[in-house]
Amino acid sequence: MKKVLILAMLFLGLSACYTPLNNSGVATTKAWLDIPAKKTDFDGKQFDSCYQFRLHFVPQEAEAALDLQDACIDACCWRSDKDEVVLDFNKNFERNLKYYGRADKFTPGKITLKISHSSLLNTTSVKVSPRGAISNNGTVKLKRETVEDPVRLAQIENAARLLQVRRNARLTDERTRQAEQDALDAYDDPAVQKRAQDLVQNTQGTSIDKYFYDLNKTYSRKGYVFMLSDRFYTAKPLGDYIYRVTCKAQVQSGVSSATLQNRTVSCGTWQADLKEQTVRPLDGTARKIKALN
Repeated sequence: MKKVLILAMLFLGLSACYTPLNNSGVATTKAWLDIPAKKTDFDGKQFDSCYQFRLHFVPQEAEAALDLQDACIDACCWRSDKDEVVLDFNKNFERNLKYYGRADKFTPGKITLKISHSSLLNTTSVKVSPRGAISNNGTVKLKRETVEDPVRLAQIENAARLLQVRRNARLTDERTRQAEQDALDAYDDPAVQKRAQDLVQNTQGTSIDKYFYDLNKTYSRKGYVFMLSDRFYTAKPLGDYIYRVTCKAQVQSGVSSATLQNRTVSCGTWQADLKEQTVRPLDGTARKIKALN
């Protein structure tokens, strides 16, 4: 019994130089092994504990291969639920190689951590396999090899080119549609439409006045009353800054002043080209008025 106590004291003395008590009052054999919590019975003896590894990885990419919570790195794990943890760095290697055509392979591929506790020494220990895979300060240093699948990489490259072609085509279509919409918006701009109306008015106004003057004379010879009121124009875009401009006038006519009726009389449908600054007739009335120039 004395030998056991002497060995226990010697063990604790050796451990104390680098493994102070954790928050739970439990000693560990590794500086990177923490015991944040424990469970004790009515006599105060520990029967379970929650352990957590304080590890850092070189290269850093190795950490991304792990589920850090399941590996008891981001959270503590109860020893009664899991007394062994396997850090499997190549678990997703085949899947990543098949999907991405390129994947990192680490050596050692797996590190096993076996947890045990000595109630006599009140110390939790961890056995690392392979031995020496984790340094005293918790550094896990691995070799990394990037493996490539040329066939899969070629497939990914071809797919990327196809996606780029489709994306370029879509962007071209979007730009074309936007340009067409911008053009339509410009054509529908009331200010631009007014320019088309003014072009017809300025170039054909005199002939339209003469047309109504002759029309009034015709009505007068027949004994009718013909009174010209407002004249108005409407413009519809045909594209490329060309407009269909319709001219109409409000008149009153009748056999006498007492029997006048309101009417709308056409003064021609015209095509106005704002780029060329030209106007040409589109119907019979407009051609008749054009002939009066």
